[in-house]
Amino acid sequence: MQCCGKLPKSPLISSIAETLQQADNLRTCLFAIDETEWDFFQRVAAKKYLQTGKVYIDSYSTSQCLGLLQSFYFEDKLFFVVPDEIKAAYRKLVKTGFPEEKRFRDLLNSYAIAAVSLYGAISQDDFVALFNSQNDRQTSIDEMFPILLTYVYMDAGYCFWDEYIVDSDFEEDDFQGVPRLLAKRKGKPRYTPPRDEFLKYSDWDYYEITPQLAALKSHLSELISDPEPVLDILDEIHDMCAAGARMQEYFDLLDSAGVVFDNREQAGVTMRLIVDVQNNTRLWSNYGHTPSELSAAEKSSLLPFPSSQPRRVRKIGRNEPCPCGSGKKYKNCCGR
Repeated sequence: MQCCGKLPKSPLISSIAETLQQADNLRTCLFAIDETEWDFFQRVAAKKYLQTGKVYIDSYSTSQCLGLLQSFYFEDKLFFVVPDEIKAAYRKLVKTGFPEEKRFRDLLNSYAIAAVSLYGAISQDDFVALFNSQNDRQTSIDEMFPILLTYVYMDAGYCFWDEYIVDSDFEEDDFQGVPRLLAKRKGKPRYTPPRDEFLKYSDWDYYEITPQLAALKSHLSELISDPEPVLDILDEIHDMCAAGARMQEYFDLLDSAGVVFDNREQAGVTMRLIVDVQNNTRLWSNYGHTPSELSAAEKSSLLPFPSSQPRRVRKIGRNEPCPCGSGKKYKNCCGR
C-alpha cells in the first residue's frame, strides 16, 4: 500500500477525498474534532463557502489538517469551504443521526473533564450516576468507557485508573497520588452543582470567582496599578490554594510581582484575605467542597453541649401515674 504522504499533491488530494467519503473514516475524523471545530465545520458545510475574518485558528486547524475543510485567501479575504465530496458523505451521516451521536459523545467528554477538574478522581459508577442525574439521555459504564477511551487517546487531560476516571497528572507518580486523595476525602460528601454550573468546569481554566477572590482582587488593585498582572496573580493564588501552598509561598509570589507593603498592617490585611480565599476554594481533597462549606456542615450536625446548670424537674409523687405511660402508679413502675 502506498503511503499517501509520498504521493504528488494532486493525487494526494484525491486520495484524501476518496478516503473521507467512506462513512467510517469520516465518522472517525469528525469524532476527533472538538466542539468548537465541530460547530465551525457545520457552519461551513451548510454553505457553498463561508467568508469570514472573525475566526480563530483553533476553530478549524484540526479539521483542515484532516482534510475536512479548506481555507484560502481570495482578494485579501479569507474563505472556507467543505469539498463537495465531503459534504455528500456528511449528508449521508446526518441521515443516520450522527450529529446527535456526536453531541452525546462530546457531552460525556465535557462531563469527564468537569468531574476531573472539580474532584481530581471519580469512580466510574459515581460518574455514570452523576451524568444520568442531570441528563435525559442515560448512559452506562459499558457505553461510557469505550467512548471516553477515544478521548483519552486524543490527550483529553484525564485517563482511567482502576475503577476511576482521574486527572492525567497522576501518571507522573505512577498514580500513587490517587489512593492518597481518596483516603483524604473518605466519608466527605461530594459537591454537585447544577448542570450549567458543573459544565463550566469542562473548561480547564475555569474556577469560581468567589466574593473572597473579588475582595482580594480589589485589595491587590490598590497595591498594583496595572490590572493585567493582578488577574495573573489571582490565577496563581487560586491554583496555589487548590494545591495547599504555605503562606510564605504566596508572599514570595507577591514579591516576585513587585508588591511592596508600606507597613505590617497592610501585609496582615493581605494575609487575612488570602486565608479567606483558601477557606473558600474548592478542593479535590474535600470532594469539590470548600473548607468553609465542610466546616459549616460539620457544625450543623453536632449535638448541642449539655447545659452547665441542671434543669429543674418536678418531683413525681409515688402514687401518681407513671410518666412512662404504663398506666401503673409511679411507685409500682419506674419508681421502684
